[in-house]
Amino acid sequence: MTLRSLHGRVLELSGTLAGLAYGAIAVLMTVDIAVRSLGLGTLGWLTELTEYLLYASTFLAAAWALRQGAHVRVDILLVYLGLRGRILDRVMDAVGLAVALVLLGFGAAAVIAAWRAGATQFRTWATPEWLLLLPLPIAGLLLGIEFALRLRGAPESVQQIDPAHRASL
Repeated sequence: MTLRSLHGRVLELSGTLAGLAYGAIAVLMTVDIAVRSLGLGTLGWLTELTEYLLYASTFLAAAWALRQGAHVRVDILLVYLGLRGRILDRVMDAVGLAVALVLLGFGAAAVIAAWRAGATQFRTWATPEWLLLLPLPIAGLLLGIEFALRLRGAPESVQQIDPAHRASL
């Protein structure tokens, strides 16, 4: 198994987990509303869980969305610019790689610092802070690999600069 195919499988897993988390959020919020509407009290822990799921799944799905071409970009401008659009696309991939590496570095440093300090978030639950910060370096790593593959020109990573094609996906 190559690094490229392993990375693709990890992205599919992260995208699937994010989708399941979003579905769980919808179900949990519905349950919370029903419980409150029926006067059965509140599920205080549910808001905290929803916040954590939303935060983690958004970061973990970022590289998957990039691979799918689902990130926001102005395709019509890239098409209009022609070759300059392709150059601009490469420059933006390089900027994305730099941002991903910063996210990886600072995220890893924050996770390590929280681990060493034994920092804990006290809300409904006592949650280790390093666990809450962990999606940052993971997202940085996955995004970094994806941007590097895009810069290298890996066919499955570089999306067509054709808005009609992308709109039909």
